[in-house]
Amino acid sequence: MEIKERIIIESLKLFMRYGIRSITMDTIADKLGVSKRTIYELFKDKDSLLVHCLISKMKEEEKITDELLWKSANIIDGFLSHIRRSVNIIKSINPLFFHDIKKYHSAVFQYKGKERDEKSYKMTVKMLQQGKQEGYFREHINVDIIAILIKEQFEILGNDEIFPPDKYAKSELFENIAINFIRGISTSKGIAIIDHYKF
Repeated sequence: MEIKERIIIESLKLFMRYGIRSITMDTIADKLGVSKRTIYELFKDKDSLLVHCLISKMKEEEKITDELLWKSANIIDGFLSHIRRSVNIIKSINPLFFHDIKKYHSAVFQYKGKERDEKSYKMTVKMLQQGKQEGYFREHINVDIIAILIKEQFEILGNDEIFPPDKYAKSELFENIAINFIRGISTSKGIAIIDHYKF
């Protein structure tokens, strides 16, 4: 494994476990046993490193999501497997990670958020179209409207005024939003699978 890839992988683990603000370039250098100079030769600053970490994570998740959605027995099974995986990932991340990226690295958050939203929208549209074709989603739903609504509902996850983090776990919010939304657009055929799915 190249040193750049190793720095990205290990830095992301540290950020997700302890939050971003508490992890300095010195911390990363000490943890990896490399000089801070080596890190700065590869990454301009902490924001640059964070961008590379998020890109790496997004690519990894896109690959896994594709496998879950398109290689499952049906689109409902794929979507539910994706929900279960996402819930487990969110549970494993320190809430400080989400707080820090919004408060102290807002430019990174907004930039990567826009890119993520565009890819997520395309994936959602594809999933909804397939679900309609397979008879798991209601035939007359407007795919474009539903894709936008799903995105907007997940935006609520980051609104600490509506859902204070000391009262509501993000993993629980994610699961409730996803399950209730997908159930609402499903046919009886889809609902039967959802209601018998074991998380």
